Amino acid sequence: MSTAKTKIGVVSMATLAMSGSVAGSAIAAISADFPNTPISTVQLLSTLPGLGALIITLIAGQLAMHVSKKNLVLLGVALVTIGGLIPAFWNGSMIGLLACSVILGTGVGFISTINPMLLSQYFDGEERSSMMGINTGMTSLGSMILMGVGGVLGGQNWRNLYWVFAVGILVFLLVLICLPKDEPEKVMVTADGKKEKVSTVAVLKELQAPVYIIIFIAFLLGIAYTAYAANLSIVVAERGVGGTAMTGIINAVGTIGGIAAGFGLKYIRKVTKPNTLAFGFIALLVTLVLTYLSANPFVLMIAAIFAGMAMVMVMATCPFLLSMVSKPAQIPVVMSVYAFVNSLSSAIAPKLISLLHVPAGVPSFIFAGVVSILVAVVLILTRFGEKAESGAFIPAGRGTAEEAARA
Repeated sequence: MSTAKTKIGVVSMATLAMSGSVAGSAIAAISADFPNTPISTVQLLSTLPGLGALIITLIAGQLAMHVSKKNLVLLGVALVTIGGLIPAFWNGSMIGLLACSVILGTGVGFISTINPMLLSQYFDGEERSSMMGINTGMTSLGSMILMGVGGVLGGQNWRNLYWVFAVGILVFLLVLICLPKDEPEKVMVTADGKKEKVSTVAVLKELQAPVYIIIFIAFLLGIAYTAYAANLSIVVAERGVGGTAMTGIINAVGTIGGIAAGFGLKYIRKVTKPNTLAFGFIALLVTLVLTYLSANPFVLMIAAIFAGMAMVMVMATCPFLLSMVSKPAQIPVVMSVYAFVNSLSSAIAPKLISLLHVPAGVPSFIFAGVVSILVAVVLILTRFGEKAESGAFIPAGRGTAEEAARA
């Protein structure tokens, strides 16, 4: 069921998928208005949404097996809108602001987990891959617009920043009007042809190795990319290129590169298919090499563009391949696990790298480069992407309710 209306419904929700980071730009101003509150507590306003989203990814898949995905997305958009707008007019309590951050993050969790399920459900083949690229581009574009407009609105008073979440009302209406009503799969067909009620346990027992491999690849990308992003400002300062402002400009250019790559993924895949995952890690390697070798701001911006491309190529291709190696009835659980691991990798990357005794700065870049090389080489030598896209890993039987009825 691929129509322009459905595309609008699915892609519109992606604009809110990174909205949890909007309040981060106002931490200093908010802290000034709460002088008796520790700065570490105020900083929770930018981290609690991620925690709320992480928790929801664990249960969203389970819920999607029993409740309409459209209803879950509408719930997610409503929570983002409510959690985002309340602080615009009720902002005298830090506890209230923190509670709203959790509500907002919960909504983001529903959106980021259910969104790839809908892309897998309503689109097929190259159109599915292209839509996942556009969806990733819209996520970055939405984040850039929300943070930019929010920054302008909150320039004079941080409370006005939260009015940017009024866009959630428009997104809610677009999803309500454009997204078709769906029914969850109640029954799946197991590998031995038996009918079994869909449950998390039943799905996990049936999942094949390629599913876990793809999720692990996404985890490694999260670790490697975070090693670059978390250490960029350190390297920029060490090289005497600039400070926070220059790092912000480089990151902004990288975001634009990611947006362009997302909307142009179908053209990129004409060159990289069936090794798009491998080329994604190669793009990140180019980023790391250029940043390691050069102290020229222009070169660092080019490097950031490759980083944006790497994120899109991997993070749009992983859910696409997951949909290719899973039965439709398995998709809710698979995408839930994927979303959880994806969020977890970025959260634990700095600590994990530290536990491996990799110093901050350039050494972290070298670590990320080694990871990128190894993953790219293994993917190419094993022809993993080619096998996944050709259907070599497709489970016997698609596991749908219709097939169960015929069994």
